[in-house]
Amino acid sequence: MTTLDLTALSAALTARCGDARWLPVLERLALTGVADRSQLLTLPGLTADKFETLCQAAQDLAPGQLFAATTEPIPRPGRPGRPPTVYTLDPVGAALLRRHGFPDAQPCGLTTVTQLAHAREMLALYLLAQAAGLPVALDRPLPYGTEQTLRPDLLVTLPAGPPGMFEIEQRADVTLLRRIRESVRHKVAFFQTPAGPPCSPTVRVLINLPRGALWEQTLAVWQRAVAGVAAEHGGALPCRWLALPLLEFLAQPDWSAPPDAERWTDLFDPALLPTFGTVPAQPGNPARAAASHQQPATSLSLPAALHRWSVPDTHLILCALWQHLQEHGPALLATPERPLAHPAFFMTMQVIYAASYPSDESPWEAAQQPHASLYLLRRYLDLHPPLRQALSQAVTRGSSSIKWSTPLVTHKMQVVVDLFLRYHGLHTCGSLTVTAIGPWQQPDDRGDFGVRVRLHPEVLLGAAAEAVVPTPEEVAAAEAALTWVLTSLFAYSHELGLKQTPFW
Repeated sequence: MTTLDLTALSAALTARCGDARWLPVLERLALTGVADRSQLLTLPGLTADKFETLCQAAQDLAPGQLFAATTEPIPRPGRPGRPPTVYTLDPVGAALLRRHGFPDAQPCGLTTVTQLAHAREMLALYLLAQAAGLPVALDRPLPYGTEQTLRPDLLVTLPAGPPGMFEIEQRADVTLLRRIRESVRHKVAFFQTPAGPPCSPTVRVLINLPRGALWEQTLAVWQRAVAGVAAEHGGALPCRWLALPLLEFLAQPDWSAPPDAERWTDLFDPALLPTFGTVPAQPGNPARAAASHQQPATSLSLPAALHRWSVPDTHLILCALWQHLQEHGPALLATPERPLAHPAFFMTMQVIYAASYPSDESPWEAAQQPHASLYLLRRYLDLHPPLRQALSQAVTRGSSSIKWSTPLVTHKMQVVVDLFLRYHGLHTCGSLTVTAIGPWQQPDDRGDFGVRVRLHPEVLLGAAAEAVVPTPEEVAAAEAALTWVLTSLFAYSHELGLKQTPFW
């Protein structure tokens, strides 16, 4: 827009609202590009009615160009109720700010739920530090060494000490281990630089999760990453790594230096150093789930003397058996050949996939053959000989007499896919849809057959009453991992020690 357009828009907004309330709203949005309704309504003099008036004026004068609400809710783990609406700064809003003395204002470029949640919580911590009267730098470059730069989420000047680094993190599993380890390495390099800027030797990690299974899982990943970097430096680190649930910090801030040791969890566990490279036991670990499958099942067979039953008697007997199942749970029917489903299955598929397809892969890594993932998948099949045998039998059964056509290929693939799911106690349904697809259904024009996976977010939670529903990005990651594993059963059958797929 031209200067005249922006000047006219500024005047029109002021006239519609009766004041220039739009400017502080845009200023707050510009801090991270994101703010939710509750964060905006803490601005002096901005009531809910005045904000609604501003929203309507912005929509009338510059539809979808000043600021806009996100299309889906941005979750706040551990907080009950529907999360407040989140707004993002749009191009015309940023241009207005630059016109009014904010030369660095840029529109929000964040797109995923995880990115938006991270930016919103960065703003929450920034506002909390400001309310405490502490100088705070938000996502500012921190130069050190020879043309090296660190960008902590927040650098807060503590009341009794130098500035302290605060990092806000979301849930993590082992697929993010490499990214977290690189982040730890960069900060260790910063603290090892002799002439670096003064900074508290404690990195405070605020995790956007309540205490529970996901909190413990995320802690285990961080402890594994910190221990790995410590092993690279002789088992010692130049800085401390402490973690606390973000929600607890926002409710009761700890700006002390050093922090209150009773509240924070130390992320450096020296006990992990000698065993680094092994997977720590976690809630939902596949090994634990596999062990549970070894429990003998109680026989539900009827007495041999009972040969024929009337319809009413059959109904009564089945009702009694049903009640027995309800009292003792589904584990009553579990056997090694018929295991119970466990959400750790999806975590395992992501570990296999992430070995060759990390979230931060470079174009060169993306172009390479997935040898690491194939290695892990073959080792996985080594751990499950009945599964490998069943897959080889299913893919070759009747092949010598079949004249392959597209419907027969997709049917055979579906049989194999369903067998793989059934072995893990799962099956295709409304919440877990796994479908063999033909060349015309491929989204990337590859021209070959494939597998399509669609997951309901709560499938990843299992039966646990977990408060943190996976984000769309986490669901997409689980879908991509399972898709690759299932497709690899056909595309890489020889490398996996399976019988050669006859139609591939």
